[in-house]
Amino acid sequence: MINLEEGEYMVAIFRKHWWKIFTWGVSTFILAIMPPVFLVLFIAFIPSVYLIDWVSIIGLSYSIWLAVLWVLFFVEWTDYYLDIWAVTNHRVIDIDHEGLFSREVSTVRLEDIEDITTEAFGILATFLKFGSVNIQTAGSKSEFYLDDANNPELIRKTISGLIIEAKKKNIS
Repeated sequence: MINLEEGEYMVAIFRKHWWKIFTWGVSTFILAIMPPVFLVLFIAFIPSVYLIDWVSIIGLSYSIWLAVLWVLFFVEWTDYYLDIWAVTNHRVIDIDHEGLFSREVSTVRLEDIEDITTEAFGILATFLKFGSVNIQTAGSKSEFYLDDANNPELIRKTISGLIIEAKKKNIS
């Protein structure tokens, strides 16, 4: 999937934190059970004589609703699973998917990295160790941004260590 240069090897692959897809899953589940809950409340106030004519329409509508939710969750899962940062001993590769049919691959060489910033907002992000990683570069794409990254401090330390190691090799 990733073409490596001669003498280049993979150091790490970083993904988004599981919390992002978990919240999508919970939201999708809540949206999936809302129609039956509203239907039960509706039945409590409407006599069942009038409801018999609507059973097939309600069933079809609910089936379409579940299919739409499943497709939306699948698209989000695919985006979650395929968005990665691959870190090699020479560069950082950002593979970013938007939807099912759009992919952007950007690379930055370690010597072009000027600054690495990590951010974790809130108690939950601090406790679960997820946040954002922002790499400022001197190249044409001035920023690499990984949102909801799993353990952003580890990402920063890994890339910073590789930069120091690369500078030591260039000095020698």
